[in-house]
Amino acid sequence: MKTPMRKLLASRVSALWLVVAIVAACACAAAPTLSAQPTAAQAASAPAAPTAQAVPSAEQVRKILTQISEITGMALKRPVPIAVMSKEEWGRWVNDRMRESVKPEELRVEETAMKMFGFVPADFDLRAATVDLMTEQAAAVYDHKAKRMIIVQGAAPDEMQEAVLVHELSHALADQHFDMHRFLDKGPRSDESEAARLAVVEGQAMWIMLEAMLNRSGQSLKTNSAVLELMLPAMRDMAAAQYPVFGKSPLYLKESLLFPYSAGLKFQQAVVEKMDREAFAAMLRDPPRNTHQIIHPQLYLAHEVPATVEPPEAEPRDKTKKLTDGDIGEMDVHVWFEQYGSKQEADKLAPAWRAGRFELVENRATKKPLLRWAILWDSPESARQAFALYLKVVEGKSQGLIWKQRTEALAEGSNQWGGLRIRWEGARTEGLEGLP
Repeated sequence: MKTPMRKLLASRVSALWLVVAIVAACACAAAPTLSAQPTAAQAASAPAAPTAQAVPSAEQVRKILTQISEITGMALKRPVPIAVMSKEEWGRWVNDRMRESVKPEELRVEETAMKMFGFVPADFDLRAATVDLMTEQAAAVYDHKAKRMIIVQGAAPDEMQEAVLVHELSHALADQHFDMHRFLDKGPRSDESEAARLAVVEGQAMWIMLEAMLNRSGQSLKTNSAVLELMLPAMRDMAAAQYPVFGKSPLYLKESLLFPYSAGLKFQQAVVEKMDREAFAAMLRDPPRNTHQIIHPQLYLAHEVPATVEPPEAEPRDKTKKLTDGDIGEMDVHVWFEQYGSKQEADKLAPAWRAGRFELVENRATKKPLLRWAILWDSPESARQAFALYLKVVEGKSQGLIWKQRTEALAEGSNQWGGLRIRWEGARTEGLEGLP
């Protein structure tokens, strides 16, 4: 699904907490025993209080870029300009990017879709939450439109500054070889494609940052992938312990913010293991098609052609106005099933996802929204299980729910949005929500 947060991230708003969480976890995971998984409490106490860091020297930047070039095989073509902002200036910058990338009507529509899907509560303010999350996090950003790096004063603890620089300068070097504005903003107009490309960009920067850190002690992710296995499972809890706005956010926003970094990092590791440093340029030339390929890199390496599916028809087209449409990806269904079922159920069933689409329309007369969606699974049995789990989602997200009919393959009823019709047939599940 589209989210304003994803658009801000694609506009090069990076998140400090992920860098801090990764670095804190890496410090534990890279210890000689490689046995202790970092806890949320350890992560919360790990970083020192940030100070007003100085602008890095040209020599420091040059050395970091040289190291990134050695890791990736991409040569430095030109210096990277650096600007410094106060936290107040940074907050205004985020607000400006929000206004540029997400129009008010678009924000209203996306918020409505997220509420109807059950990703956020009925009284949720998506714009305010997105701005609060992004202003809480960032320490530095590479702005691929202005071709400059921005450092936020006092946002990064001193010991984290170099890690932040490596992360963002990795974006800068990639931009000199593959125009990131074109890669992120001008690619295929698909939610899933955009999410996959963002995961490539952030996953690469995270991998380079960790590789640079490990290189100091003579280690490498190429020979020590156990570091990732130890730290990645703890990332969400660590971030929640360190940052209160993130900790209180709905699961969907947490996962939307986390996914490009955590899943992108695992994807990068898998492709590097197959292609070595050729992987960096290869996946920017030929990026994955969807988040399913990010989560399952073997499908990307096998050049899988994604399946497609279309939502069911509802009211006559002349009675409705289209508000938005988009993809329902594997990450989306995982959040559904974890939020309203359990993580175990989500882990088991979400990988069976094969395609998903939705459309949100508005009745021209009543102005009420109608959501229509469909998801294709790998088998009829997976679709049957997904149908049963989605009924839990409906029960969890609804107010005033009344079931009128429930069979093994069809459920009809009503909630605060209007009528409901959820069904499965073959390897497909589908829904109409908000019916008159």
